[in-house]
Amino acid sequence: MSNNDYILNLLNIKDKNIFIFTDKMTNTSIKGKNYNIIEAVLTYKPTSCPLCGVINNSSNDIIKWGFRKNCKIKIPKISNCSSLLILHKQRFLCKHCNNTFIAQTDLVDRFKNISNNTILQVKLELMSKSSEKDISKRTNVSVSYVDKILNDISSKTIFRHPHLPSSMNFDEFKATKDTKGKMAFIVLDNNSGDIFDILDSRKSIDLEKYFKRYPLSERRKVKLISTDFYKGYIYLSKKLFKNASIVIDRFHIVTQVYNALNITRVKLCNKSNPNYNKLKYYWKLILKNENDLSDEKNYSKHFRKHLSQKEIVTFLINTDKTLKADYNCYQGIINSIKDKDFNKFKNIITHPNPLISDKMKRALKLFREYEQYIYNSFVFDINNGVIEGTNNLIKCLKRIAFGYRRFDHFIARIFLIKGIIKE
Repeated sequence: MSNNDYILNLLNIKDKNIFIFTDKMTNTSIKGKNYNIIEAVLTYKPTSCPLCGVINNSSNDIIKWGFRKNCKIKIPKISNCSSLLILHKQRFLCKHCNNTFIAQTDLVDRFKNISNNTILQVKLELMSKSSEKDISKRTNVSVSYVDKILNDISSKTIFRHPHLPSSMNFDEFKATKDTKGKMAFIVLDNNSGDIFDILDSRKSIDLEKYFKRYPLSERRKVKLISTDFYKGYIYLSKKLFKNASIVIDRFHIVTQVYNALNITRVKLCNKSNPNYNKLKYYWKLILKNENDLSDEKNYSKHFRKHLSQKEIVTFLINTDKTLKADYNCYQGIINSIKDKDFNKFKNIITHPNPLISDKMKRALKLFREYEQYIYNSFVFDINNGVIEGTNNLIKCLKRIAFGYRRFDHFIARIFLIKGIIKE
Protein backbone atom coordinates (compact mmCIF):
# COMPACT_ATOMS: atom_id res chain seq x y z
CA MET A 1 0.00 0.00 0.00
CA SER A 2 1.35 3.43 -0.98
CA ASN A 3 1.80 6.38 1.39
CA ASN A 4 -1.10 8.09 -0.37
CA ASP A 5 -3.41 5.17 0.42
CA TYR A 6 -2.29 5.09 4.05
CA ILE A 7 -3.06 8.80 4.47
CA LEU A 8 -6.43 8.47 2.72
CA ASN A 9 -7.35 5.62 5.06
CA LEU A 10 -6.34 7.64 8.12
CA LEU A 11 -8.47 10.56 6.91
CA ASN A 12 -11.32 8.15 6.04
CA ILE A 13 -11.36 9.38 2.44
CA LYS A 14 -12.68 6.73 0.05
CA ASP A 15 -12.05 8.58 -3.23
CA LYS A 16 -8.94 7.03 -4.80
CA ASN A 17 -8.73 9.90 -7.33
CA ILE A 18 -7.37 12.20 -4.61
CA PHE A 19 -3.59 12.33 -4.33
CA ILE A 20 -1.98 13.79 -1.20
CA PHE A 21 1.17 15.96 -1.40
CA THR A 22 3.05 14.37 1.52
CA ASP A 23 5.72 17.08 1.41
CA LYS A 24 3.15 19.90 1.76
CA MET A 25 1.46 18.86 5.05
CA THR A 26 1.88 21.75 7.51
CA ASN A 27 0.47 23.20 10.71
CA THR A 28 -0.49 26.86 10.78
CA SER A 29 -2.62 29.34 12.73
CA ILE A 30 -5.75 30.83 11.14
CA LYS A 31 -7.66 33.47 13.14
CA GLY A 32 -6.01 32.33 16.34
CA LYS A 33 -6.80 28.64 15.81
CA ASN A 34 -4.28 25.94 14.90
CA TYR A 35 -5.01 23.97 11.72
CA ASN A 36 -3.50 20.90 10.11
CA ILE A 37 -3.14 21.85 6.45
CA ILE A 38 -3.19 18.96 3.99
CA GLU A 39 -2.70 19.69 0.30
CA ALA A 40 -3.98 17.34 -2.40
CA VAL A 41 -5.03 17.15 -6.04
CA LEU A 42 -8.17 15.62 -7.56
CA THR A 43 -7.78 14.29 -11.08
CA TYR A 44 -9.05 11.42 -13.21
CA LYS A 45 -10.14 10.56 -16.77
CA PRO A 46 -13.81 11.50 -17.19
CA THR A 47 -16.06 8.98 -18.96
CA SER A 48 -18.26 11.63 -20.60
CA CYS A 49 -19.09 15.33 -20.71
CA PRO A 50 -21.80 16.19 -18.11
CA LEU A 51 -22.96 19.11 -20.32
CA CYS A 52 -23.37 17.61 -23.79
CA GLY A 53 -23.09 13.93 -22.91
CA VAL A 54 -20.38 13.02 -25.43
CA ILE A 55 -18.38 9.87 -24.59
CA ASN A 56 -14.70 10.46 -23.87
CA ASN A 57 -12.88 8.05 -26.15
CA SER A 58 -9.73 10.05 -26.95
CA SER A 59 -8.03 13.42 -26.66
CA ASN A 60 -10.25 14.60 -29.47
CA ASP A 61 -13.24 14.53 -27.09
CA ILE A 62 -12.18 15.77 -23.62
CA ILE A 63 -8.82 17.10 -22.44
CA LYS A 64 -7.41 18.36 -19.15
CA TRP A 65 -7.61 22.14 -18.89
CA GLY A 66 -5.68 23.31 -15.82
CA PHE A 67 -6.89 23.31 -12.19
CA ARG A 68 -9.28 25.10 -9.90
CA LYS A 69 -6.80 25.72 -7.11
CA ASN A 70 -7.09 26.11 -3.34
CA CYS A 71 -10.54 24.63 -2.71
CA LYS A 72 -10.59 24.71 1.10
CA ILE A 73 -12.56 21.80 2.57
CA LYS A 74 -13.20 21.30 6.28
CA ILE A 75 -12.54 17.71 7.33
CA PRO A 76 -12.87 16.07 10.79
CA LYS A 77 -10.25 16.91 13.42
CA ILE A 78 -6.95 15.04 13.49
CA SER A 79 -5.57 14.41 17.01
CA ASN A 80 -8.10 16.95 18.30
CA CYS A 81 -6.67 19.62 15.98
CA SER A 82 -8.82 21.35 13.34
CA SER A 83 -7.96 20.29 9.80
CA LEU A 84 -8.29 21.74 6.31
CA LEU A 85 -7.86 19.93 3.02
CA ILE A 86 -6.57 22.25 0.25
CA LEU A 87 -7.84 20.43 -2.81
CA HIS A 88 -6.79 21.37 -6.34
CA LYS A 89 -9.59 20.15 -8.63
CA GLN A 90 -8.83 19.22 -12.22
CA ARG A 91 -10.65 21.21 -14.94
CA PHE A 92 -11.65 19.57 -18.23
CA LEU A 93 -12.45 21.00 -21.67
CA CYS A 94 -14.97 19.33 -23.95
CA LYS A 95 -13.94 19.88 -27.58
CA HIS A 96 -17.46 19.17 -28.82
CA CYS A 97 -19.36 21.83 -26.86
CA ASN A 98 -16.33 24.01 -25.92
CA ASN A 99 -17.43 24.06 -22.26
CA THR A 100 -15.29 23.35 -19.22
CA PHE A 101 -16.27 21.38 -16.12
CA ILE A 102 -14.68 20.54 -12.79
CA ALA A 103 -13.75 17.12 -11.40
CA GLN A 104 -16.27 15.89 -8.81
CA THR A 105 -15.75 13.84 -5.64
CA ASP A 106 -17.96 12.16 -3.07
CA LEU A 107 -15.78 13.70 -0.34
CA VAL A 108 -17.76 16.93 -0.55
CA ASP A 109 -21.01 17.93 -2.26
CA ARG A 110 -20.99 20.42 -5.11
CA PHE A 111 -20.72 24.11 -4.12
CA LYS A 112 -19.91 23.15 -0.50
CA ASN A 113 -16.71 23.45 1.52
CA ILE A 114 -17.63 21.13 4.42
CA SER A 115 -16.88 17.47 3.83
CA ASN A 116 -19.55 14.78 4.06
CA ASN A 117 -17.50 13.11 6.82
CA THR A 118 -17.78 16.29 8.89
CA ILE A 119 -21.54 16.45 8.28
CA LEU A 120 -21.81 12.81 9.38
CA GLN A 121 -19.82 13.63 12.51
CA VAL A 122 -22.25 16.47 13.34
CA LYS A 123 -25.20 14.09 12.93
CA LEU A 124 -23.56 11.53 15.22
CA GLU A 125 -22.84 14.27 17.78
CA LEU A 126 -26.51 15.31 17.66
CA MET A 127 -27.31 11.82 18.96
CA SER A 128 -25.47 12.62 22.21
CA LYS A 129 -26.60 14.80 25.13
CA SER A 130 -24.69 17.95 24.13
CA SER A 131 -25.57 21.53 23.27
CA GLU A 132 -25.30 22.70 19.67
CA LYS A 133 -22.54 25.12 20.70
CA ASP A 134 -20.43 22.27 22.12
CA ILE A 135 -21.03 20.21 18.97
CA SER A 136 -19.93 23.11 16.76
CA LYS A 137 -16.67 23.41 18.73
CA ARG A 138 -15.92 19.69 18.47
CA THR A 139 -16.65 19.51 14.74
CA ASN A 140 -15.13 22.90 13.76
CA VAL A 141 -18.30 24.24 12.12
CA SER A 142 -20.53 27.16 13.06
CA VAL A 143 -23.51 26.85 15.41
CA SER A 144 -25.80 27.99 12.59
CA TYR A 145 -24.54 25.13 10.40
CA VAL A 146 -25.28 22.60 13.17
CA ASP A 147 -28.74 24.17 13.43
CA LYS A 148 -29.17 23.85 9.66
CA ILE A 149 -28.37 20.12 9.77
CA LEU A 150 -30.81 19.65 12.67
CA ASN A 151 -33.43 21.54 10.67
CA ASP A 152 -32.97 19.13 7.73
CA ILE A 153 -33.41 16.17 10.08
CA SER A 154 -36.44 17.67 11.85
CA SER A 155 -38.20 18.34 8.52
CA LYS A 156 -38.14 14.58 7.90
CA THR A 157 -39.22 13.63 11.43
CA ILE A 158 -42.81 12.66 10.71
CA PHE A 159 -44.13 9.42 12.19
CA ARG A 160 -47.21 7.68 10.91
CA HIS A 161 -47.58 4.50 12.95
CA PRO A 162 -50.10 2.13 11.37
CA HIS A 163 -50.96 0.44 14.67
CA LEU A 164 -51.47 1.55 18.27
CA PRO A 165 -49.55 -0.32 20.99
CA SER A 166 -51.63 -2.63 23.18
CA SER A 167 -50.15 -1.08 26.33
CA MET A 168 -49.48 2.68 26.53
CA ASN A 169 -48.13 5.26 28.98
CA PHE A 170 -49.34 8.87 28.99
CA ASP A 171 -47.39 11.81 30.43
CA GLU A 172 -46.34 15.37 29.66
CA PHE A 173 -43.34 17.70 29.85
CA LYS A 174 -42.73 21.44 29.49
CA ALA A 175 -42.91 22.43 25.84
CA THR A 176 -41.36 25.33 23.92
CA LYS A 177 -42.89 28.76 23.31
CA ASP A 178 -43.97 28.03 19.72
CA THR A 179 -46.38 25.21 20.71
CA LYS A 180 -50.18 25.29 21.12
CA GLY A 181 -50.06 24.63 24.85
CA LYS A 182 -47.53 25.01 27.63
CA MET A 183 -47.19 21.25 28.04
CA ALA A 184 -46.28 18.68 25.39
CA PHE A 185 -47.90 15.23 25.39
CA ILE A 186 -45.79 12.07 25.18
CA VAL A 187 -47.05 8.56 24.42
CA LEU A 188 -44.82 5.58 25.15
CA ASP A 189 -45.16 1.98 24.03
CA ASN A 190 -44.99 0.12 27.34
CA ASN A 191 -44.15 -3.21 25.68
CA SER A 192 -41.00 -1.99 23.91
CA GLY A 193 -40.18 1.01 26.13
CA ASP A 194 -39.83 3.26 23.04
CA ILE A 195 -41.45 6.64 22.45
CA PHE A 196 -44.55 6.15 20.30
CA ASP A 197 -45.13 9.84 19.55
CA ILE A 198 -44.87 13.37 20.98
CA LEU A 199 -47.53 16.06 20.42
CA ASP A 200 -47.24 19.80 20.98
CA SER A 201 -50.39 19.96 23.14
CA ARG A 202 -52.02 17.91 25.86
CA LYS A 203 -55.46 19.52 25.50
CA SER A 204 -58.27 16.98 25.22
CA ILE A 205 -59.54 18.35 21.89
CA ASP A 206 -56.07 17.96 20.29
CA LEU A 207 -55.47 14.50 21.75
CA GLU A 208 -58.92 13.31 20.67
CA LYS A 209 -58.27 14.55 17.13
CA TYR A 210 -54.91 12.74 17.09
CA PHE A 211 -56.16 9.36 18.32
CA LYS A 212 -59.29 9.44 16.14
CA ARG A 213 -57.02 9.11 13.11
CA TYR A 214 -56.92 5.45 14.11
CA PRO A 215 -60.07 3.42 13.34
CA LEU A 216 -62.28 2.11 16.14
CA SER A 217 -61.09 -1.44 15.51
CA GLU A 218 -57.49 -0.34 16.14
CA ARG A 219 -58.39 1.59 19.31
CA ARG A 220 -60.23 -1.44 20.69
CA LYS A 221 -56.98 -3.41 20.62
CA VAL A 222 -55.52 -1.17 23.37
CA LYS A 223 -55.72 -3.13 26.64
CA LEU A 224 -53.78 -1.04 29.21
CA ILE A 225 -53.18 2.69 29.73
CA SER A 226 -50.97 3.91 32.55
CA THR A 227 -51.27 7.56 33.57
CA ASP A 228 -51.21 9.97 36.50
CA PHE A 229 -54.19 11.72 38.14
CA TYR A 230 -54.69 14.21 35.29
CA LYS A 231 -58.44 14.17 34.50
CA GLY A 232 -57.93 14.90 30.79
CA TYR A 233 -56.06 11.63 30.20
CA ILE A 234 -58.60 9.56 32.14
CA TYR A 235 -61.54 11.17 30.33
CA LEU A 236 -59.85 10.62 26.96
CA SER A 237 -59.01 6.98 27.75
CA LYS A 238 -62.58 6.19 28.81
CA LYS A 239 -64.01 7.84 25.69
CA LEU A 240 -61.70 6.49 22.98
CA PHE A 241 -60.36 3.20 24.31
CA LYS A 242 -63.39 1.22 25.43
CA ASN A 243 -61.54 -2.05 26.05
CA ALA A 244 -58.59 -0.51 27.90
CA SER A 245 -58.06 -0.78 31.65
CA ILE A 246 -56.91 2.57 33.06
CA VAL A 247 -54.13 2.27 35.63
CA ILE A 248 -53.09 5.09 37.97
CA ASP A 249 -49.31 4.91 38.29
CA ARG A 250 -48.20 3.75 41.76
CA PHE A 251 -45.46 6.39 41.93
CA HIS A 252 -48.05 9.18 41.72
CA ILE A 253 -50.15 7.52 44.44
CA VAL A 254 -47.17 7.46 46.81
CA THR A 255 -46.20 11.03 45.84
CA GLN A 256 -49.55 12.38 47.12
CA VAL A 257 -49.13 11.02 50.67
CA TYR A 258 -45.35 11.63 50.62
CA ASN A 259 -45.90 15.35 49.97
CA ALA A 260 -48.69 15.54 52.56
CA LEU A 261 -46.46 14.05 55.30
CA ASN A 262 -43.49 16.22 54.34
CA ILE A 263 -45.60 19.42 54.42
CA THR A 264 -46.78 18.53 57.95
CA ARG A 265 -43.14 18.02 59.02
CA VAL A 266 -42.01 21.32 57.43
CA LYS A 267 -44.78 23.24 59.26
CA LEU A 268 -43.32 22.01 62.56
CA CYS A 269 -39.83 23.18 61.54
CA ASN A 270 -39.96 26.61 63.16
CA LYS A 271 -37.32 27.87 65.55
CA SER A 272 -39.79 28.13 68.42
CA ASN A 273 -40.12 24.34 68.30
CA PRO A 274 -37.53 22.72 70.62
CA ASN A 275 -37.27 19.79 68.21
CA TYR A 276 -36.67 22.05 65.19
CA ASN A 277 -33.12 20.79 64.48
CA LYS A 278 -34.10 17.13 64.92
CA LEU A 279 -37.09 17.40 62.54
CA LYS A 280 -34.93 19.16 59.98
CA TYR A 281 -31.90 16.86 60.21
CA TYR A 282 -33.76 13.52 60.29
CA TRP A 283 -36.30 14.28 57.56
CA LYS A 284 -35.18 11.31 55.47
CA LEU A 285 -35.86 8.86 58.31
CA ILE A 286 -39.43 10.15 58.70
CA LEU A 287 -40.14 9.60 54.99
CA LYS A 288 -38.40 6.21 54.92
CA ASN A 289 -40.37 2.95 54.98
CA GLU A 290 -40.63 1.89 58.64
CA ASN A 291 -39.63 -1.67 57.70
CA ASP A 292 -36.29 -0.38 56.40
CA LEU A 293 -35.35 1.49 59.60
CA SER A 294 -32.32 0.07 61.41
CA ASP A 295 -32.26 -1.26 65.00
CA GLU A 296 -28.52 -0.64 65.28
CA LYS A 297 -27.67 2.13 67.72
CA ASN A 298 -25.32 4.95 66.75
CA TYR A 299 -24.36 8.17 68.45
CA SER A 300 -26.62 11.12 67.61
CA LYS A 301 -25.19 14.61 68.03
CA HIS A 302 -28.71 16.09 68.23
CA PHE A 303 -29.88 13.73 70.97
CA ARG A 304 -26.37 13.44 72.49
CA LYS A 305 -26.71 9.72 73.05
CA HIS A 306 -26.78 6.41 71.17
CA LEU A 307 -30.10 5.74 69.43
CA SER A 308 -31.38 3.52 66.62
CA GLN A 309 -33.23 4.89 63.59
CA LYS A 310 -36.50 3.41 64.88
CA GLU A 311 -36.09 5.15 68.25
CA ILE A 312 -35.38 8.49 66.57
CA VAL A 313 -38.48 8.26 64.36
CA THR A 314 -40.67 7.12 67.26
CA PHE A 315 -39.57 10.12 69.33
CA LEU A 316 -40.12 12.63 66.50
CA ILE A 317 -43.60 11.47 65.44
CA ASN A 318 -44.77 11.50 69.06
CA THR A 319 -43.98 15.21 69.35
CA ASP A 320 -47.15 16.10 67.40
CA LYS A 321 -50.50 14.29 67.00
CA THR A 322 -51.04 15.39 63.39
CA LEU A 323 -47.52 14.32 62.41
CA LYS A 324 -48.07 10.90 64.00
CA ALA A 325 -51.44 10.44 62.29
CA ASP A 326 -49.97 11.45 58.88
CA TYR A 327 -46.98 9.17 59.44
CA ASN A 328 -49.14 6.13 60.22
CA CYS A 329 -51.36 6.87 57.20
CA TYR A 330 -48.32 7.27 54.94
CA GLN A 331 -46.72 4.03 56.15
CA GLY A 332 -49.99 2.15 55.70
CA ILE A 333 -50.39 3.39 52.11
CA ILE A 334 -46.84 2.62 50.94
CA ASN A 335 -46.79 -0.82 52.58
CA SER A 336 -50.19 -1.77 51.18
CA ILE A 337 -48.89 -0.86 47.70
CA LYS A 338 -45.66 -2.76 48.31
CA ASP A 339 -47.56 -5.87 49.48
CA LYS A 340 -50.30 -5.39 46.82
CA ASP A 341 -52.93 -5.53 49.56
CA PHE A 342 -55.84 -3.51 48.16
CA ASN A 343 -58.16 -4.34 51.09
CA LYS A 344 -55.72 -2.69 53.49
CA PHE A 345 -55.38 0.31 51.14
CA LYS A 346 -59.16 0.67 50.84
CA ASN A 347 -59.62 0.46 54.61
CA ILE A 348 -57.13 3.32 55.12
CA ILE A 349 -58.76 5.68 52.60
CA THR A 350 -62.37 4.91 53.68
CA HIS A 351 -61.73 5.10 57.45
CA PRO A 352 -59.08 7.79 57.88
CA ASN A 353 -57.80 9.00 61.22
CA PRO A 354 -59.60 12.30 62.05
CA LEU A 355 -56.29 13.77 63.27
CA ILE A 356 -54.61 13.72 59.83
CA SER A 357 -53.73 17.04 58.15
CA ASP A 358 -55.90 18.76 55.54
CA LYS A 359 -53.35 17.93 52.84
CA MET A 360 -53.53 14.25 53.73
CA LYS A 361 -57.34 14.38 53.74
CA ARG A 362 -57.30 15.81 50.20
CA ALA A 363 -54.95 13.02 49.09
CA LEU A 364 -57.25 10.32 50.51
CA LYS A 365 -60.28 12.02 48.93
CA LEU A 366 -58.49 11.89 45.58
CA PHE A 367 -57.82 8.17 46.11
CA ARG A 368 -61.49 7.52 46.83
CA GLU A 369 -62.47 9.40 43.66
CA TYR A 370 -60.17 7.27 41.48
CA GLU A 371 -60.50 4.06 43.48
CA GLN A 372 -61.36 1.83 40.50
CA TYR A 373 -58.26 2.98 38.56
CA ILE A 374 -56.02 2.64 41.63
CA TYR A 375 -57.34 -0.91 42.07
CA ASN A 376 -56.00 -1.68 38.56
CA SER A 377 -52.49 -0.69 39.72
CA PHE A 378 -52.70 -3.54 42.28
CA VAL A 379 -53.85 -6.00 39.60
CA PHE A 380 -51.78 -5.13 36.50
CA ASP A 381 -48.00 -5.04 36.39
CA ILE A 382 -47.63 -1.73 34.54
CA ASN A 383 -46.22 1.61 35.69
CA ASN A 384 -44.87 4.91 34.37
CA GLY A 385 -41.26 4.20 35.35
CA VAL A 386 -39.94 4.09 31.77
CA ILE A 387 -41.78 7.24 30.68
CA GLU A 388 -40.63 9.13 33.79
CA GLY A 389 -37.05 8.15 32.93
CA THR A 390 -37.60 9.42 29.37
CA ASN A 391 -38.98 12.70 30.75
CA ASN A 392 -35.90 13.05 32.93
CA LEU A 393 -33.70 12.68 29.82
CA ILE A 394 -35.81 15.30 28.01
CA LYS A 395 -35.44 17.77 30.90
CA CYS A 396 -31.70 17.08 31.03
CA LEU A 397 -31.35 17.74 27.27
CA LYS A 398 -33.32 20.97 27.55
CA ARG A 399 -31.20 22.15 30.49
CA ILE A 400 -27.92 21.38 28.71
CA ALA A 401 -29.07 23.36 25.65
CA PHE A 402 -30.32 26.27 27.85
CA GLY A 403 -33.78 25.79 26.32
CA TYR A 404 -35.13 25.40 22.79
CA ARG A 405 -36.99 27.94 20.67
CA ARG A 406 -38.32 25.51 18.07
CA PHE A 407 -40.39 22.49 19.04
CA ASP A 408 -39.52 20.51 15.90
CA HIS A 409 -35.78 20.84 16.66
CA PHE A 410 -36.40 19.78 20.26
CA ILE A 411 -38.34 16.68 19.19
CA ALA A 412 -35.72 15.77 16.56
CA ARG A 413 -32.99 15.84 19.23
CA ILE A 414 -35.08 13.64 21.54
CA PHE A 415 -35.68 11.08 18.79
CA LEU A 416 -31.99 11.13 17.77
CA ILE A 417 -30.77 10.55 21.33
CA LYS A 418 -33.33 7.81 21.94
CA GLY A 419 -32.23 6.11 18.69
CA ILE A 420 -35.66 6.38 17.02
CA ILE A 421 -34.05 8.39 14.18
CA LYS A 422 -30.79 6.76 13.09
CA GLU A 423 -28.56 9.01 11.00
